[in-house]
Amino acid sequence: MPRTTRPLTTALVLTALCLSGCGEPAGRDPSSASTTDAKPYGKRTVTDCTGHESTFRAPPARVATVTSSVLEMLLSLGQKKRIAGIQAVAPGAFPPALEDEANGLRTLSGAYKPKSYAPVQKEQLLSVDPDLVVGGWSSNFDAGLGALSQAQLAQRGVNAYYAFSTACEKAAKAPVTDFASVYRDLDNYGRIFDAEPRADALASGMREQIATVRDAVGAAKPVSVFGFEYEEGTQTPYAEGNRNLANAVIAQAGGKNIFSDVNDTYEKVSWEQVAARNPEAIAIVVYGKGTKAQFDEVVRKAERFLTGFAPLDDVTAVKERNFIPVTYEEYAIGGVRNADAVVDLARELHPGRLD
Repeated sequence: MPRTTRPLTTALVLTALCLSGCGEPAGRDPSSASTTDAKPYGKRTVTDCTGHESTFRAPPARVATVTSSVLEMLLSLGQKKRIAGIQAVAPGAFPPALEDEANGLRTLSGAYKPKSYAPVQKEQLLSVDPDLVVGGWSSNFDAGLGALSQAQLAQRGVNAYYAFSTACEKAAKAPVTDFASVYRDLDNYGRIFDAEPRADALASGMREQIATVRDAVGAAKPVSVFGFEYEEGTQTPYAEGNRNLANAVIAQAGGKNIFSDVNDTYEKVSWEQVAARNPEAIAIVVYGKGTKAQFDEVVRKAERFLTGFAPLDDVTAVKERNFIPVTYEEYAIGGVRNADAVVDLARELHPGRLD
């Protein structure tokens, strides 16, 4: 494995630029994603993560997205014109082309505040008169935290959709090793917005990328990986369990999550446990940053910690400096960039096989 600190961004940015500027992933016929089918919209019912059903008789016209992961997926589907309000997006959380689109939308929670997890409040949400609210975390619909529950929205005649691919506990009853939850959201969004061909094209593009990795990696021995979220603190590390989407990214890239036996999204562990499992590579997970310099600075700090922390001196990844920077929003949260993350991670875990 190469000794690298290169952010996994190049392929992702190209994909995002094509989605925004070209309309479809590279190599696909844009006409295959046309939303001008002659069939009438009719009546469409969609069931979400919580089992909540929403019925539509036309594509929603005033959508509020109350977490950034769902916004990115809707922008990738070309639905900007239907979005009335959003939760503020962290600088660098999206590829540049989609970030430009997001920056032109009305925020419902003021400017972005790092590590602020307060949901969009009831008054802010209702101020844009939404006909659909899309979220991905339980807090997005927690009335006790000042938001509106799905039931309360329904009482106001507002549809609500809780995504499967962000943090849906019901969708993670077994280890997450693929992107079924992402495809399920894409399928549902396609139905809701009368954009099935485009949603199908995005899902097909993801499947093709992942198949390419699978063919290239073949029967190569999986490389053991520890995902280290430096920005969450270093005293007690968080292990990414098998309910975390990162588990799927690692598995599909020809890796083996060293905590794939943890039946949870995250679990606090000790550094002694990390050392005992001796990862061959460490994915340094960094939240999206406004500039590459800011991203790289976090990576440098994480590397200094890892190489200067005595309990990790004998860990293979540390001795060989096998550190792979990844962006949290594409590595651990469901979205159309997950396949790009698989490709880039596979290139680092199995150098030469995808060239």
